Amino acid sequence: MKTPVTNIFATCEYVTMGMGERPTVVDVFNNIHFAQLPGTHNFTLFARLLAEPGTYPITIQAGREGGEKSIDVFSADITVGESHAHNILVKEDFSFDHPGQYTFSITSAGQTLGETYLAITNDAPQAEQAHPDES
Repeated sequence: MKTPVTNIFATCEYVTMGMGERPTVVDVFNNIHFAQLPGTHNFTLFARLLAEPGTYPITIQAGREGGEKSIDVFSADITVGESHAHNILVKEDFSFDHPGQYTFSITSAGQTLGETYLAITNDAPQAEQAHPDES
């Protein structure tokens, strides 16, 4: 059995399914701005797998650049049918503790099928600086 491929792996607001389970991905984005951290944002991770019919172990992990080890966001054995495609939607409240780049990766049997990124920014307090004429 060949390794599946992803033709879409994105962070978005939501996904709707049309005829034949064809997805419409709405509002793809790659950054979130928070006034204050930690912060939570509800969004969808969407992956469309293309593969020969069969069952594949799929894992989606999230990790922060320079952060601790990645955490599993989704893990399941996915059965791809005669359509040769399978849609994975992970919709939940994702929490972010620190600004920076977060990576979401999708793997099957240890092989990376795709990655997507989110840049998290916030309104960090600015250090007060004395005006040069105030010395």
